[in-house]
Amino acid sequence: MHAHLIERGTTPDRRAEMDRTVTDEPLRALETEPGYAGAINLTNTISGEGVMIVLWQTAQQAHRPLADYGAAYLKALAQIAGISTGTRRPISVWTVNA
Repeated sequence: MHAHLIERGTTPDRRAEMDRTVTDEPLRALETEPGYAGAINLTNTISGEGVMIVLWQTAQQAHRPLADYGAAYLKALAQIAGISTGTRRPISVWTVNA
């Protein structure tokens, strides 16, 4: 199993908006992606920072270019980027070993 680590954050006053955006759009869109195996969304309500871990069944599925994902997921990522503040690292791929 492999995982995407997606960092995002916003100001504390926009935290609720970010949480709604993350739970409404991307999670629903991910369910239609080949190899999707689950997701965990972590938020820090004080700082406004957040991390999403998206699980994929294979390395190939986790390493595919963003352009290979469905339109709904790409739209959801764009919405998250629109609310995000600060500089975030690009989506990274990790091996799940536990």
